Amino acid sequence: MQVIAVKVPLAVLVFVVLAGFGGSAWLSRPVVQGELDAAMLDGIAAAPLARALTLAKGRDGALWLVTSAQRDGITAVDVSAASGRPFEDALQAWTALGEAGLRALAGRNTHFLAWDELGLPLAARPAHIAAGTNFAAHAREVGHEDEPFLFPKLSSPTPWDAAVPARGRLDHEVELCAVTLDAHTTARPARLGYLLCGDFTDRWALVRDIDLDGPMGRSGFPGGKGGAGMLPVGPLLVIPAEEAFYRDIDLRLYVDGTLRQHASAANMIWSPREILQRALADCAPHYAIGAQRVRLTDCRAIAPGTLVLTGTPEGVLFKPLTIWNPWAYLRPGDEVTSIATYLGLMRNTVVAAGGVVAAP
Repeated sequence: MQVIAVKVPLAVLVFVVLAGFGGSAWLSRPVVQGELDAAMLDGIAAAPLARALTLAKGRDGALWLVTSAQRDGITAVDVSAASGRPFEDALQAWTALGEAGLRALAGRNTHFLAWDELGLPLAARPAHIAAGTNFAAHAREVGHEDEPFLFPKLSSPTPWDAAVPARGRLDHEVELCAVTLDAHTTARPARLGYLLCGDFTDRWALVRDIDLDGPMGRSGFPGGKGGAGMLPVGPLLVIPAEEAFYRDIDLRLYVDGTLRQHASAANMIWSPREILQRALADCAPHYAIGAQRVRLTDCRAIAPGTLVLTGTPEGVLFKPLTIWNPWAYLRPGDEVTSIATYLGLMRNTVVAAGGVVAAP
């Protein structure tokens, strides 16, 4: 068989390449408008005590009941000192003292702590539950036409200001995380607290490993969204008095000061509690991460301290046609700032692979 060589002018090749990168840049442009300004930072506040308890943990190990929050830090009561006992994390303090015991401390002497004095409010666990495409606008932007789906987030939480390691096609996702304050079963649903979370994602690994013929979430997602440094969480654990509290939370994410994501948690398709119930119902199937097979959760109960990532709004960098362009994604030196109503802020810098991931 004769092979016919076709010569393509260099100018045409250059045009095709430039058009491809230009198209990627256009597809990855911000879908919301705004900049991170003083007014937004000055709007940081804690939930009123009448509506919720807010807990934080210092890097020195002290546990704090937050009475107010502002741009520079928090004002709080030292729970460990006031109760005369140490606590490993906010969940342990909640379990030991209960809502009434913590509220009784609210009138004690307060101290000011800068944000950089705060670390993880919860003990780190390596496996959590996440919902994909739980905001309709985000589902549309990534081309997903079916209902939301679940997958395991196999990453230990890091502090609110931890660095995030660069990966193949690193993407940002600001999320509201629910956390189970006790064991969750169908018969006895858990009380929920809330944190600000970042669901960082390597889109290259996700797309490379996904099996589009199988159920969504069972492949690609565990590996592309898991690993060290991919789950920074905010410094404040908020435990509301009312179930519908989460609907008042506004989520924002900025990259180098430019607004990229903004939506209300009220726009979720599945509520946090519905995600938990679906996770128990979907506990048996296996999820693939390389050659390893894992389950979403224990079928008997979802353990206390499990984070439930409730989905991200539109505005992520990924679009199906941008996967070939590494410049459309986060790179070392980029700073990702996330802010949520009553949940404080996160500030995460992308570092080269092998860089420092978490502060102690």
